[in-house]
Amino acid sequence: MVSPSSTSAAPGRVWPQYNMEEVARHCRKDDAWIVVNDQVYDMTAHVLNHEGWTSSGKISTLLAILGAMGQDCTLDFVDVHSADAWIMLAAFQIGVLDTPNRGVRRAQMRSWEEMQKAGVV
Repeated sequence: MVSPSSTSAAPGRVWPQYNMEEVARHCRKDDAWIVVNDQVYDMTAHVLNHEGWTSSGKISTLLAILGAMGQDCTLDFVDVHSADAWIMLAAFQIGVLDTPNRGVRRAQMRSWEEMQKAGVV
């Protein structure tokens, strides 16, 4: 696993620390955090402005993002994203985990209906 300090958007910067419980509270389309490699990202602006809301060709990408809100999605991100996506992700970093996540590192995806029922979309 890559350490937060070696891949952070601003090397040497002291980032605010969050725990997974805090991240999990940010699981709505208008308040969307994720964790990748023990770094915390606020993806709210990306979610709200994502072209999947209006372009049918991007719906699956939007659903994947929505399904990962409030979770550690390290393995999901590693599996499918290019170097350019990693660069873009850095702009959304807001902090790091207070302790490395030793738990699940793949998002528990939910269907659109499950997300609606939970009130997250």
